Amino acid sequence: MREYLVDLSSAASWADVIAAFNEGFVRPVGGGEWNGNLDAFNDYLWWPDEHPYRLVVRRWQACAHAVNQHKTWDQRPVLEVIAEIFRENPQAQIILAEPGAPGDRPRE
Repeated sequence: MREYLVDLSSAASWADVIAAFNEGFVRPVGGGEWNGNLDAFNDYLWWPDEHPYRLVVRRWQACAHAVNQHKTWDQRPVLEVIAEIFRENPQAQIILAEPGAPGDRPRE
């Protein structure tokens, strides 16, 4: 199964999350540059040629407090909406990994 890695270790803002997803996922699947539009993000999740695939997102919880200061148009925390988009895309096996956490195991 093809695997993509998005590392949010240094993400302290929504712009940092966008940059990390561009580097670890959007560019490798041929999507150019994602600008943070959540409808487009949903579309990008269908771009990989091989389905299913694994998308490993490191340090999701560690950046949540800072990143969720950014809200969507309906005032929802942005990572909450991305998590919802992940759940709606069965072709992507999402692994939310927290390196250094007790047990140091990826979480699905």
